Amino acid sequence: MSDGTKTLTRNKRLRWTLAGLIAGLALLVVLIQKSGATLSGISQVLGGVPWPIYALIMLTQSIIVVAAAMKWRIVLSETLDIQTISLGTATSATATGALLGQIISIQISVPIVRAWVASKSGIRARAAAGTSLFEQSLELLTLGIAVLAGLVFVALGAAFATFSLIVLLGVVVAALKPVLRGSALVVHRIRVMIGEGAALTSLADGLNQAADQRSVVLHKLMGLSLLRYVLIAGLNVGLMVMFLPELDPMPLFVAFPLILLVSSIPFLPAGLGVTEVTWASALFLQGIDAATAAEAAVSLRIVTVSGFLLCYPFLAAAGFRRHQDL
Repeated sequence: MSDGTKTLTRNKRLRWTLAGLIAGLALLVVLIQKSGATLSGISQVLGGVPWPIYALIMLTQSIIVVAAAMKWRIVLSETLDIQTISLGTATSATATGALLGQIISIQISVPIVRAWVASKSGIRARAAAGTSLFEQSLELLTLGIAVLAGLVFVALGAAFATFSLIVLLGVVVAALKPVLRGSALVVHRIRVMIGEGAALTSLADGLNQAADQRSVVLHKLMGLSLLRYVLIAGLNVGLMVMFLPELDPMPLFVAFPLILLVSSIPFLPAGLGVTEVTWASALFLQGIDAATAAEAAVSLRIVTVSGFLLCYPFLAAAGFRRHQDL
């Protein structure tokens, strides 16, 4: 690729990033204005969060990031037969990618930061970015399991949904490779139907790459993916119930896979705006008035991002210490 083409590509990505950020902020403003939410109402919700809760948020988000870093190291070791990146460095890279993911798409920011960090350790940047896409494909499979469990809950109730989830997990674990190849085929056919989609092609490649790995490795990766999902869902739903104690948490757990999927829309950084609209809609369906629902949704964004910003220096320092040791 020529320098001119690279510059055009960078400029195009920059324009899309700015457009996504502006669109997300505009959607957030519209939500607040149309719902009747107020800044004082948001401040009241934020003021009701005790400081010890932030320590719990920091701990939870740190575990989520470390689990993602562990997954990346496993993938690096298995797919490239290379392990020159310490857990501290991998954690720092993952945390920095997640931080940038508040401004640009996290599906882009994490692979870019990891590729840059890996290149400093003698690993080809393109290969390192590919391992991140492989890892993210398993996150999608985990999300699919959660969606199916939610559908069963809606159709048959909580008790049967729990039993079905256990059975579903057993089937997925026992037949993980066929499930991955089947998922790759579905993604490929969707791409063919719409006629384009580089992201879908990368996702299909990641799923096929995952299916080529040893079963014991896939089980480790799926276990870490499930741990991350449970922590992310528990953190977000738990905070929302703390904001609004009258809520029934089970419908929120059912809706959370959709909320997480919406927050992953590549065009919008961290799903800005559309995530809040989805949360507010889920709360409204539980009988919460529009203004209160919007205030709680916006407050959730502020609290979770604040918690991450508080723990980020510690996560980033893990890689810095490793660099100093070298």
